[in-house]
Amino acid sequence: MGALLISGTGGADAVGPGPGLVAGANGGSQSNRCDTSSAIGPVTVAATPTEISNETDCVNYAESGVAEQKNRCRTHSVIGPITVALAPGSEVNNRTNCVNVSKSGRVSKQTNDCETTSVVGPITIGPGEVNNETNCANVAGSDPENGKQRKSADGAKNGKSGGQGGRQKP
Repeated sequence: MGALLISGTGGADAVGPGPGLVAGANGGSQSNRCDTSSAIGPVTVAATPTEISNETDCVNYAESGVAEQKNRCRTHSVIGPITVALAPGSEVNNRTNCVNVSKSGRVSKQTNDCETTSVVGPITIGPGEVNNETNCANVAGSDPENGKQRKSADGAKNGKSGGQGGRQKP
């Protein structure tokens, strides 16, 4: 039978440079708002070994010149995710990822606000492996003028939680 997915979810992706990416300048900002939501789901039924991934990804990447990077990522469902009758060797990954990268520094602010929530669930029946993650990362170059970093992750009901970031040290 393979795998059957029933839900209103999918990937909500936002990747790309924001405005003001001028070499050597403290330019504009990069901002992502990514939402994946469903009333019930995702619902996964797998009768044979299989691998399924449901991801919400927000990525800001700047070589240089960006002043501010912000991500707001939400993965919500009222009931679920529900994974039923997984065969041994199956793997299901549900992830919400927020990443800010300023390669050369001089970023004044990096902010992540990530939530993976469900009212009921996750519900898993069977011997397979199910991973539910909420990941937030802020990465800045070694420039001593780097400003504040803040990351907040809420893994209520499912997921990993990030901590509060501090001031970037040289």
